[in-house]
Amino acid sequence: MPRAKKFDEKEVLQKAMLLFWRKGYHDTSIADLIAFLGSSNASIYHTFGGKRQLYLRAFQWYREINYEGLKVFLSTQEDTITGLRGVFQKIISDDCQDPDGKGCFIVNTTIELVPMDAELERIIAGHQRKTEALFRGFIERGQNRGQISADKNSQTLASLLYTLMTGLRVMAKTKPKLQESFATVETVLASIAN
Repeated sequence: MPRAKKFDEKEVLQKAMLLFWRKGYHDTSIADLIAFLGSSNASIYHTFGGKRQLYLRAFQWYREINYEGLKVFLSTQEDTITGLRGVFQKIISDDCQDPDGKGCFIVNTTIELVPMDAELERIIAGHQRKTEALFRGFIERGQNRGQISADKNSQTLASLLYTLMTGLRVMAKTKPKLQESFATVETVLASIAN
């Protein structure tokens, strides 16, 4: 008979996500995980298969939370430009108010691991395509409503928005001035709206 788990798997994933997000993959040891998660080495290995598998699951958890949050937010927006402004204002505000200065777990993973990890490179490329498709659908809805010119290429605009989002998350690590980041967003939004 299998042993009963002594922890909530979602809670462990949430905590692991925060620890990996703060410290990165290489700087997080098994000892760090055990201390932070309050779990035994055996429990972690039994449930997740080890540090890398736990990292991949925590990274998946982060991507899903962020994608679903963006999807739900955009689905409630009537005006395209106002909706996009809201997305970027939240990203900028959250990053500037984060006392740990974590930035984005996806960006951090890309910088730390992708050059040497083909699996993560595929995962991140897939996340990019999925997020761009969400932006593209939102832009096309705006085009159908006459809020964005129909002659603009929705995929190009979606790629621009993803690049802007990623760039803002990278720059969050340098503690930029809030108003400068907002001004950058407004410049991009003006090019989309016109």
